[in-house]
Amino acid sequence: MPDVPTVPDVPTVPDVPTGPDVPTGPDVPTGPDASTVPDWAAPTAGAPVVAQIAFAVPGDAVPGDAVPGGAGFAAAARPALDALARAPGFRGGRIAQALDEPGSWLMTTEWDGPGAWRRALSAFEVRYALTPLLVFAVDGPGTFEVLVSVDGPGGSARTHRSDRTPDADTAAPGEPPRSVGAPGAGRP
Repeated sequence: MPDVPTVPDVPTVPDVPTGPDVPTGPDVPTGPDASTVPDWAAPTAGAPVVAQIAFAVPGDAVPGDAVPGGAGFAAAARPALDALARAPGFRGGRIAQALDEPGSWLMTTEWDGPGAWRRALSAFEVRYALTPLLVFAVDGPGTFEVLVSVDGPGGSARTHRSDRTPDADTAAPGEPPRSVGAPGAGRP
């Protein structure tokens, strides 16, 4: 039988703790200063997302609404919020009316992440309930990553790791990333 070469001993890598309690990623402090960062500053897994849609509703916009911008819009928006609440990744939602401007409304929802929010918007039930309300939607940013949160009175602050990639504002599908400040950089 021919001689079989032996494999030299390969040094082993020490066990590295993993799991939900061990933050990872480029923004997690390492090295000698890591111990000086307070517990609340260590990022947890991906950031939850808060989505908001602002509405400007004229007083006569909702049939049967006796109060300008009153409860008629809340009743009209409720099926959309109910449909969103049935989507996976939904954490909570609210329909609110401005105290000082009755025609201004806000629908806010919180999600496990951007993917859950986007998938919820593509559901037929959500589109069916939400689309008629969008005629009153106010243009503006509507989806935000929660990077620091405190839940309830006396709760401790938590820092969440952003799910945005470093080149999120300079790359597009099918194109290589561009340098920030370079001609043509950014989105058109």
